[in-house]
Amino acid sequence: MSKFTCLLLCVVAVSLSKVHATEEEKEAIRAAVRPIMEACGKEHGVTLDDLKAAKAAHSADGIKPCFQSCVYKKAGIFNDNGEYDIANAKTKLQKFVTNDEEYARIAEVGKMCASVNDKPVTDGAAGCDRAALLTACFLEHRAQIII
Repeated sequence: MSKFTCLLLCVVAVSLSKVHATEEEKEAIRAAVRPIMEACGKEHGVTLDDLKAAKAAHSADGIKPCFQSCVYKKAGIFNDNGEYDIANAKTKLQKFVTNDEEYARIAEVGKMCASVNDKPVTDGAAGCDRAALLTACFLEHRAQIII
């Protein structure tokens, strides 16, 4: 679950197949995201088993988009308008990724995925549609992400 959790917390996230981070960095990410994931899971009916299944499938298709939006909002990755806040995401990311080269790669993917703010959505400030778009973008570029 930690790899999928990192994806949601760090936004620009982690590859679901290969993660390069110290154990201390991984634990810091897990500790920061655990309460957010639990709160949003309760609110949106997403279980640990759902997250494990998503990790195994290398896909967030089975995860409710409003759960994703909840996590992004509570982590400060989405603003109150349900939009991806790239500046805040990069600030959050710096707290967890200490290697400059890895940070630059992840930030570049985050920048590429900022285009989700230009796409039409049907739920406005709820951000569920946009969260699904953002997660899909991160997963599309996961091979470029090393943390």
